[in-house]
Amino acid sequence: MSSMNTTVAAPDIASNQSSLGKERNEGHESRMVSYHRSVPLPKGGLTLGVLALGALLGTLFPTASAWIHLLFALLALPFFVTIIAKCLIHPAIVLSEDMSNPVVAPVSATVLMSLMQYASYLAPLGTGAHMIAVALWYFAVSCNIVLMVHITSRFVIRAFTLSNVYPTWFVGFVGIVVASSTSQAVGQQPFGLLIFWCGFVLYALTFVVVTLRMFRLELPQAAKPSFCIYAAPMSLSIAGYTTAASNPNTMLVLVMLVCAQLLFVMVLLHLPKLLRTPFVPSYAAMTFPFVITATALYKALTLFRSAGWAVPSWLFVLQGVETVFAAVMVLYVLSLFAGYAVRQWRNSGEALA
Repeated sequence: MSSMNTTVAAPDIASNQSSLGKERNEGHESRMVSYHRSVPLPKGGLTLGVLALGALLGTLFPTASAWIHLLFALLALPFFVTIIAKCLIHPAIVLSEDMSNPVVAPVSATVLMSLMQYASYLAPLGTGAHMIAVALWYFAVSCNIVLMVHITSRFVIRAFTLSNVYPTWFVGFVGIVVASSTSQAVGQQPFGLLIFWCGFVLYALTFVVVTLRMFRLELPQAAKPSFCIYAAPMSLSIAGYTTAASNPNTMLVLVMLVCAQLLFVMVLLHLPKLLRTPFVPSYAAMTFPFVITATALYKALTLFRSAGWAVPSWLFVLQGVETVFAAVMVLYVLSLFAGYAVRQWRNSGEALA
């Protein structure tokens, strides 16, 4: 995406880390407490990508879905737990700094979206598990709605500036459609369909504003990987619609699929340049968008075939390639975050020494 020769001094994704030294009471907190101060909320994008990949592979290999879900649930759990721990140990930092950052606040919705995915994993495990899953799902959806209201109030109504608009706004306003894509597992498809239509309208509005910002202002270095989020909303809309609707409109899905694949290609063209940027927490944006693109293609092709359309076999090959690509990207970013977490842990120990 091109931009004019205008740069903007925008908040860094990891801006909350700048005040760590000021707020730390030397010698009066444990290493665990110190470590969780600097846990980036964008890590939720990684947990979402891991869980979405498990859901996709579980769909592709249904006989092994239980084991696949278990594996990917455990793979995402350590990262997910550190985010929850930060919210519990340092709520003041989360509320005063993260929720005041126009990059971080919207992308924090990925934590709630991850919880929806966990609920979909839990639902098939029995009656008791299903009841817990439904409760978790509704809790995550409710919190997501509250977050959307906060983002709208804080960054749209009270102090809107184009420089505060980022691709992460897609997550804040459209990410709730994950509720639609997971609605079948928890038996809430009618509500999931309503959420899809609300999210789809918000996507149209957000797309205009975010794209206008991308043309007029250059993204700061720490936020550049978030450009990959462009590939997610349309594909998420397909996944949500085909899951929640009892009789999806195939022509609507076809139009959405063409748009989704074009946006995916656009992101791929920029990916080599984005991968050359030093690691930042916004690398998490290189996971879920690719997974949901492969998921949407599979759901759309399955719908077309069930509708009696003559679907070319090469499209299923393409879907397999996209799945492999998404898996590679998720594992690559996961390894980067694991290394980053180790460095954070060592640094927190040195700071308290």
